[in-house]
Amino acid sequence: MEARISKTMRWYVSTVIACTVYLYANLFLSTKTPFLLGGDQVYFWMGAQRILDGQAAYRDFFQITPPGTDLVYAAFFKVLGTDIWVPNTVVIALGVLMGCVCFSLSRQLMKAPQAALTTGLFMVLIYGKALNATHHWFAVLLILAALRINMSRMMGTSVALSGALLGLAAFFNQVHGGAAVLGFAVFLFLRTKRSGLAAITAVREVAVLVFAFALMLLCLCAYYLTTVGFEKLWYCLVVYVFKYAVGSSHRTLGLPGGRAGALPYLTIYVLLPAIYSFSLWRCWCSRRSASFPWNQVALLSLTGLSLFLDVAISINWLRLFAVSLPGIVLTVWAAGGLQRRSRLLFVIASIALTCVAVRQIAVKRALASARGEFPGGRLATTPRAYVKLRWLATHTHRGEFFLQAGWPGVYMPLQERNPLYMPTLTRWDGVLDEDIPPAVEQMKAQEVRYVLWTHALDDGCAFNSCSDQLSIFRTYLKSSYRPVRTFDDGDVLWQKVDDRMLLSTTSHEGDR
Repeated sequence: MEARISKTMRWYVSTVIACTVYLYANLFLSTKTPFLLGGDQVYFWMGAQRILDGQAAYRDFFQITPPGTDLVYAAFFKVLGTDIWVPNTVVIALGVLMGCVCFSLSRQLMKAPQAALTTGLFMVLIYGKALNATHHWFAVLLILAALRINMSRMMGTSVALSGALLGLAAFFNQVHGGAAVLGFAVFLFLRTKRSGLAAITAVREVAVLVFAFALMLLCLCAYYLTTVGFEKLWYCLVVYVFKYAVGSSHRTLGLPGGRAGALPYLTIYVLLPAIYSFSLWRCWCSRRSASFPWNQVALLSLTGLSLFLDVAISINWLRLFAVSLPGIVLTVWAAGGLQRRSRLLFVIASIALTCVAVRQIAVKRALASARGEFPGGRLATTPRAYVKLRWLATHTHRGEFFLQAGWPGVYMPLQERNPLYMPTLTRWDGVLDEDIPPAVEQMKAQEVRYVLWTHALDDGCAFNSCSDQLSIFRTYLKSSYRPVRTFDDGDVLWQKVDDRMLLSTTSHEGDR
């Protein structure tokens, strides 16, 4: 028994080391130079910065997600500081935990070597593609932990613990948490029916699950209920999300790049519904088989399918990748039952995966070839992004109010503050007409010197002729600011006209 535990621990230690080495190579150019990350995680970095400034979500700044992710980043920033290497460390920590959960889930269906390969596939092809520690990933980590504790043996206490973990998951992503509860509840009813137990057994288990879920979520949200009230919280987390924020991506199905580049992503789009359908069919066909891992397969399939349907409402590849782990585990399990030369295929797959991982790291280092020191610490990024950040860093100072309209990506590296209640100004993501006049007043109150206007805000129209919810802000921008720099990516920096440090129009024309 001790030898078996020791062997299992060696596999987990190996998983932790392998994931850490791979992620570190993808996130740090050297021990003192992290890569500057992007993606939706920048919203949570900004939220964490505002929390450390004494602000509260929903009252002092707008959020459509629960505050769990902001609080995680705020805790890391409080302890380690707000340099760029800190969020990269969060990505590593989250990835290692995801790798351990993936290995643990896989071990319920396959041997340790195959489970390690499954973890590698997930880490390199899914997590390593995104490197985007948002609320989706934190919620899914907790959901998978809730599944794992009920796979070997299910009791009242384990169901209650799962409900509490799902409630904690909902504190990061309210929709994922709710979808997981639904999938788990369906599993409990089907399990009861398969076992020949009375329906009241399933009703009791679901009641325990839901009660633990609601109690945990209520406790976590208690501070915000007293700070902003139930009505405000309901509007931000439910009404606003389903009425304004949910919708199709501005790209077809949320796929990146052109057709050729989108093919690997499209594979996951097709794979997930296919493997969940196949796995549920296997569960139906083997419902009377004692040797078939019915609980494990059904629980993974139903929860994975619930999460898939959740993100399908407003699909893009980042959201889909974040909820794909159950499908990856089931795919390797299903493939293991179909092929014969398992050892040969295992070796080939491992070598191929290693080659892909090495290429990822090499490409990342080739693209992010520019490095330098900024208010947010030393970092490495692309030459184009470096030129923009360097110029902005020399014309602004740490802690000043600065508006990046369209995307809040410069607040961390430049250590500047967002002057608005809204996270940014965009033509998408549910920014409403009524949000703009207060934003103008907030700009005036904070005496913002600079506005970085993202060129994507004017897609399909000229700046002076665009007619959308940002028209009022464009009018204010033209009347109170003057363009002083156009960067290579098309973004334009505007400076307040009454600022004594206003750059000359001649300089602006030269920068063009």
